[in-house]
Amino acid sequence: MATRYQALADDLRRRIQTGGFAAGEQLPPEARLAAQYRVSVPTMRLALDVLQAEGRIEKVHGRGNFIRQRRERSVYDSRRHTSDRQASPNPSLEVSVTLNKVKATDALSSFLRVRRGSLLAEYVYVSYLGTSAQSLARLYVPFQVARLGDLETGPSPWGDDVRELLAAAGVQVASTVERVTSRLPSGKEREVLRSTAPVLAMERTSVDANGRVVEGAYLVLPGDRAEAVFATSTHVEPLETA
Repeated sequence: MATRYQALADDLRRRIQTGGFAAGEQLPPEARLAAQYRVSVPTMRLALDVLQAEGRIEKVHGRGNFIRQRRERSVYDSRRHTSDRQASPNPSLEVSVTLNKVKATDALSSFLRVRRGSLLAEYVYVSYLGTSAQSLARLYVPFQVARLGDLETGPSPWGDDVRELLAAAGVQVASTVERVTSRLPSGKEREVLRSTAPVLAMERTSVDANGRVVEGAYLVLPGDRAEAVFATSTHVEPLETA
């Protein structure tokens, strides 16, 4: 059975979806909402926490709770590298990228299978739709794999252009593994994405034919405005004609 705060969240969600509360509108104070629903303030806060986690409301410190604008969703598609599928980025999406030279920390050395302190190229991507940040990505290529420079083509929000630089340097990707989890954003991620909603956090590692990691990436997608699609293709042999 649904708990009391879940039932409250369901009713508030319905009111938002049916236009009872308009985008950008401030909700009544928590104490007033609690009195309207005849529940305690802590119970009402739990219900509001559910809606905040879904990205439907935003809590502004010192001001209250506001209905969030529904934002266009961006899609991370695992099939974009297949030969019969071309990437189709949103033409309105703007991507900024910076290139840094960093040393591998303990976490990065384990992730990329390099020694601690090894030099890495770090590409940091932030994509925007208008003023709304859609994704944050950090890509790493060990110097011992290739010394890549600045991007020559328009950057992809997922760092696909780094793979093109690797290919130009003679480094071929044999396989890629992507691991996705859902979690709350870190302080830095909340600052960049301007959201407290849970995020899809992705770790992506690409290896060559010898099993060497040639690229590692951390991608963060706001759960309220992004989705990840993973698909596999199975080769089916045609049946013999009887």
